[in-house]
Amino acid sequence: MLAAACTDSPSDGAATEVTTFPTAPPGAAPPPTITLPEATADPPAEPPPIADAPATTVDPPAEPPPIAEVPVTTVDPPAEPPPIADAPVTTVDPPAEPPPITEVPVTIDDPPAGDDRPGDASAIVTRAARPASTPYVLPVAATETASWSDTRSGYPATNIFVPGGCGEAVVSPVAGALIEVRRVDSWDRAIDDPTTRGGRSIAILGDDGVRYYLANLDVVHPAVEVGARVEPGRFLGQVGDTGRTSACQLHVGFSPPCSEPEWSVRRGVVWPHPYLDAWRDGEQLSPALEVLAWLDANPDACAIAATT
Repeated sequence: MLAAACTDSPSDGAATEVTTFPTAPPGAAPPPTITLPEATADPPAEPPPIADAPATTVDPPAEPPPIAEVPVTTVDPPAEPPPIADAPVTTVDPPAEPPPITEVPVTIDDPPAGDDRPGDASAIVTRAARPASTPYVLPVAATETASWSDTRSGYPATNIFVPGGCGEAVVSPVAGALIEVRRVDSWDRAIDDPTTRGGRSIAILGDDGVRYYLANLDVVHPAVEVGARVEPGRFLGQVGDTGRTSACQLHVGFSPPCSEPEWSVRRGVVWPHPYLDAWRDGEQLSPALEVLAWLDANPDACAIAATT
């Protein structure tokens, strides 16, 4: 039996049909129960047995071959050098000391009559006390390499230069006697005293009557003393740059000797270079005649020089 019913819609009043399913009448027997056969599920198939795979045997790594013993090469230590034989020491004898400069008596001219100036150790030596001539050599030991000029500013003199410069040997150019030795360089640029411009210096009165002035020395030999006699080539000292000079040189001046200390004649009155040229060539050219000629032309030169 079917039953149907209408219900009001609470919202808009429209009727809504409701369908109901049949119901058993009262007292009716319940419907038979249908028994469904049980569904039997087959169990899952057993998986096929896993075939035993042949085991792969991994061989252990081969043992490395034994390391062959390498013969050890023994390097002999370097042979000890043979002992150095003591070489014979060659002893170089020091240069022989020049023989001592012998003292000779120096005869001093008496002052002219009426002249009250005293005699002096640097004064003129009498002609009777010296021979007529002397051998001549260059006043430096470096005869082959020495150089000089033909002219000089101011007055006749020559500056000798040697490649070794200061320290080269200075020697006596003539045989004669030492009449002046100055060991102290007292020249002062601020004062410029002309008597000290030569620095350390030596004057020799040659046996030919000429005064040979050597100046600007660095060292004067200890045996060089006033009154001592020297021979050509005798070591006197060393080239220097003392006094008023800016280079290592040997100032050379030829003049007649004066009886009073002075400087303007002593520094030089005739040109030395022609004589130096001749001496290097082995020619014994003497400046004596030219110096005497100058003195004859200037008889008062020494007296005037002594007052200036």
